[in-house]
Amino acid sequence: MSSDKLPLKSKKFIAYILADIGWKLCILFMLYSHSDKFAGSSASVMLTMVLVSGFVQVGYILGQAALDKYVNMANNKDKSVP
Repeated sequence: MSSDKLPLKSKKFIAYILADIGWKLCILFMLYSHSDKFAGSSASVMLTMVLVSGFVQVGYILGQAALDKYVNMANNKDKSVP
């Protein structure tokens, strides 16, 4: 793996990691501050945060996979043209 392909060199990856850490901190804060009373709106807010975090993670991974597939197809097409 060359140094220009490292994940920490990618601005998109760093933005994703920062956003993901932010979601995890929000979830941990909600767990810590509302651990004694999971009823009503606090439980629904917690569930919403967990679901959104999951969708963001899956969306990022699928987007990166689609992008990688597109780039590989474009590279293979360029190599086949003389």
